[in-house]
Amino acid sequence: MRFSLASIVLAFVAGLLLTPLGPANAQDTPQPSPNPAIFKSQLIQFTQLTRKNILDIQALPVDDDSIPVDPRVRDSARRAYILIRAAWWGTDLAIQKQTSYQDPMLALANKRLNQARDLARYPVDFTGGPRAEYVSKSVESLSHSLRIVQQVLVILP
Repeated sequence: MRFSLASIVLAFVAGLLLTPLGPANAQDTPQPSPNPAIFKSQLIQFTQLTRKNILDIQALPVDDDSIPVDPRVRDSARRAYILIRAAWWGTDLAIQKQTSYQDPMLALANKRLNQARDLARYPVDFTGGPRAEYVSKSVESLSHSLRIVQQVLVILP
């Protein structure tokens, strides 16, 4: 059996085209899990990152709207949002896995995380407005979100 050079090249190219390519950092994206140890870990990471984000946002200059928000600050706020979204989704998956006994504390945690997730979204989405308003509302939203997550960490099993 002899294969022509063209058929070998064609097979190689077809193999490359059929190989799934994902984002290079897909493994760094937190994945939702119904495992309480995983979503608790994500919440702890969220609290640590959010404390840093609050300080970074407070350090932004509020008197100059012409300079855009530092992309590193926005990216860090986005990473925190992704963490809390994954943790919230994980609690949702854990609730769906429950068959006979519905844990009311898990349901309460999920409801509170939904609120905290919405609050954590503000510094990611509203970077284009007046800087003083962005700093004020971002710090307020993140602080409230942080308090909620700290309460959730206490009630989670």
